Amino acid sequence: MHRTHDPAFWAGRRVLVTGHTGFKGAWLTCWLRDLGAEVYGVSLPASAGETPLWDQLALTDVRDVRADVAGTEWLADAAAFEPEVVLHLAAQSLVSEGYLDPALTFTTNVLGTVRVLSLVESLPGVRAAVIVTTDKVYDVRQPTPFVEGDFLGGKDPYSASKAAAELVTHSWPRLADRVVTARAGNVIGGGDFALNRIVPDIVRSWSAGDTLTLRRPRAVRPWQHVIEPLLGYLLYAEDVAAGRDVPRALNFGPDPEQAVPVQMLVEHAAERWRELRGPSAAAGWEVDPHPEMEETHDLTLDARQAQEVLHWGNAWGWQEAISRTLEWYARSADGEAPRDLLLEQVAEYVTLAGSHQS
Repeated sequence: MHRTHDPAFWAGRRVLVTGHTGFKGAWLTCWLRDLGAEVYGVSLPASAGETPLWDQLALTDVRDVRADVAGTEWLADAAAFEPEVVLHLAAQSLVSEGYLDPALTFTTNVLGTVRVLSLVESLPGVRAAVIVTTDKVYDVRQPTPFVEGDFLGGKDPYSASKAAAELVTHSWPRLADRVVTARAGNVIGGGDFALNRIVPDIVRSWSAGDTLTLRRPRAVRPWQHVIEPLLGYLLYAEDVAAGRDVPRALNFGPDPEQAVPVQMLVEHAAERWRELRGPSAAAGWEVDPHPEMEETHDLTLDARQAQEVLHWGNAWGWQEAISRTLEWYARSADGEAPRDLLLEQVAEYVTLAGSHQS
């Protein structure tokens, strides 16, 4: 049985979203505004030359605050907003950037979480806070798929910083009834322009007529469309706010058969790209014989708790997820409004998920 969000819960709700201009944050903020929520967003200013999804969505009805989440200058104004729900997505979210700048990664991901938790502690009106981490918080010496009770760890700065954010959250006194952590990864969807992520790399390479370079084609990942974990975060927040008995940490990932190697994803993407762009469109790839970054070969999550407790589930398999994602990029490049595309896909997903209810 699948469950969808309660629109009545979010209508008029004051929601603080950190990282609202990032890939997942922009999708979430656009969705929340469509539901009628009042959104206060905190994010870093965009780097020069970027064309982030946030700017393309043109959401003018959001409190758009630009500040470092690890700083303190934003806290008083955010407190004055009196949020009822906090969704903490702000992060240095790239494994590759973690290697380049470990100090920034730990500062943003650990101290940023500390700032958010301090704010929540000071505001009794916050009914639920979801701290979003990653599927990479687990010690990879354990067998997969990872379950929520497995040991946390991290062999690279990004993974370790997110595991540390989990430890900070779950050791914080006086917040156990209001704050939870959500673990998801390998999320794909239209509007992601980050470097060293497979789908943005596919679109950049093939749009330019170039050959895609794969670091580890045999690496297995639990691919899921961005709408799926975001729906999980909404359901999680609803249940925490309602005082329901839910675990303090949940995995959000697809069923085991949906975890496939990178090369299989790319092969399917190539077929779909040529359907969208013509049979002669560039859709080739090659393997990097000497990848620089160390990455986990097999990284999968056991999401049965989220399925059982929240009645959350995946409505789109990985093939549908990549197809929808590439369709978003193609239609956006052809001039369709990114906001309309985003809300169209959300509506289609929610309708399908709702049809699975029993």
